[in-house]
Amino acid sequence: MAATSSVEETLTAAIAQLESEATLKKSIREAAEPVEDIVRQATAELNRLHSSAASQHEAIATKALETIAGAHSHWVNIAALIPKGEFYRYQFAVAPMFRSLVTSIALARFVLRDELVPKFTAATLMGLQGETVGELEVTSDDYLQGVIGMVNELPRLSVNSVTAQNFALPSRIAAFVNDIFASYSMLNLRNDQLRRKFDSLKYDLKRCEDVVYDLTLRGLAPAPSA
Repeated sequence: MAATSSVEETLTAAIAQLESEATLKKSIREAAEPVEDIVRQATAELNRLHSSAASQHEAIATKALETIAGAHSHWVNIAALIPKGEFYRYQFAVAPMFRSLVTSIALARFVLRDELVPKFTAATLMGLQGETVGELEVTSDDYLQGVIGMVNELPRLSVNSVTAQNFALPSRIAAFVNDIFASYSMLNLRNDQLRRKFDSLKYDLKRCEDVVYDLTLRGLAPAPSA
């Protein structure tokens, strides 16, 4: 009888813990919904780059970064739900948003500054600063996947810039993507998902170079700087 009682207590405790974790996961998902809205809004704003004149690109990129900065208070709410020392148990709930935001931030910063945004800067721009965000952090995996997501957008921007008579941007894009591809090529990627995403970079680079090649044949590519 004692053994039966012990088994029942053990299973009851395990079930109670499982239900508690399920409730917490649901709460975290609900707290993350406003950030998901921000992700969609920033993506939609940056999508306007593909159909806008070059003169509007700076304003579009700036507006997207301002939208993303509004996520800070929501990160605070999410961080308050995650038990201390257990961020990696609940990382699944925020990692997709981190990656999407890195993609948007990296694209905006390329448009504004012609540079690859560092991981720390990306985290700061998405509102992950200060003690109030607890242990939330953009991991290297999130950052690297987010950067690849940004590169995946650039061939389309290159093609559409030609349509908008912006013949200088494709060369900038091709050089930028080439630098990123070369850097990723030197990494020993043990993460299967990251390695598969890296494989897409060679195709993105080729598409970008094809645009520049076509412009060169037509005499529309800008002369290389000395």
